[in-house]
Amino acid sequence: MAESAAELAPFLSSPAALAAAGVFGAIWGSFFNVCIARVPAGQSIVRPGSRCGACGAPVRARDNLPVLSYFMLRGRCRACAAPFSPRYPLVELLAAAFGVALWWTCVAAEPDVALPVSVARFTYDFAFLGVLLVLSFIDLETLLLPDVITLPAIAVFFVAGFGVHEATWVARLIGAAAGYLFVRLIADFYYYVLKREGLGLGDGKLLALIGVALGWKALPLVVFAGSILGSLISVPVLLATRRRRAADESLRDVQVPFGPFLALGALVYLFAGRVILALTGGAWG
Repeated sequence: MAESAAELAPFLSSPAALAAAGVFGAIWGSFFNVCIARVPAGQSIVRPGSRCGACGAPVRARDNLPVLSYFMLRGRCRACAAPFSPRYPLVELLAAAFGVALWWTCVAAEPDVALPVSVARFTYDFAFLGVLLVLSFIDLETLLLPDVITLPAIAVFFVAGFGVHEATWVARLIGAAAGYLFVRLIADFYYYVLKREGLGLGDGKLLALIGVALGWKALPLVVFAGSILGSLISVPVLLATRRRRAADESLRDVQVPFGPFLALGALVYLFAGRVILALTGGAWG
C-alpha cells in the first residue's frame, strides 16, 4: 500500500488534487455557514433548505455555489435584494484554505504513508478545524459556545482518534480533563475571589475538545498562542471601544470572546506544533 501511495505522489501533490481539496473545503464551508446561522437559533440544520433571511425566498441551486454565488449576486438576494452577510464567502474561503493546506500536509507531503492512513488523518483534521470554525463564528456573533456542538464533538473526536493515532487514548483523555479544568479553575477564581465573570465554561469545553483531538501535549502551546493572539487582536479593539464609550464606563464590562483565539492556537499547533516542539526540545509538553 505504501508503494502504491508513492506511485500516486505526483497526482496527490498536483494542482488538480489541491484544487479538488479546495472545492471539497468550500462545499463543506457552505454547510458550516448553515450551522453558524441556525444552531444558536435552535433551528434544524437539515430542513428547510437555504433561504433568504429577509424575505424567506428559497435560494436556487445556481445561487448556492460556494463563494462564487455571493459575488455573482453582488452579495444580495436575487428575490428581494437584501444584503447577505460577508461572513458567508469568508467561511467558505477559510474552509477551502483548510482543505488545501491539510491535503498538502497530510497527504501530498507524506508519500511514504499509506494512502488510507493519510486520507483518514486529512478527514479527521478537516472535521476538527470545521468544528472550530463554526464555534468561532458563533462565539463572535453570540458570545456563546453551544453545548450541542462541543459536548458531542468531544465524544466523537475521542472515538475517531483511535483511527488516526495522532495521540494515545490516555493523552487524549488527559487532554480533555486538563483542558476543562484549566478554564474551570480560572473561571472559579474570577467568580469567587474577584467577584466578577472571567472565562466562561464554554471556553473550558472548547479547550477540552482541543485536548481530546490533539492530546494534552498540545494544550500549553494552544493556550500560549491563543493568549498572545488574543492580546494582539483584542487590545486594539478595546482601545477603539473606549473611544466610543462614555468616560465613566469601564472596559471591564466589555466582553471579548476567547473561543476564536483558542481555535487560532489550535490552528498554530496543528500546522506548526511539531516543529515548535522539536525546536524547544519538547518544553511545551
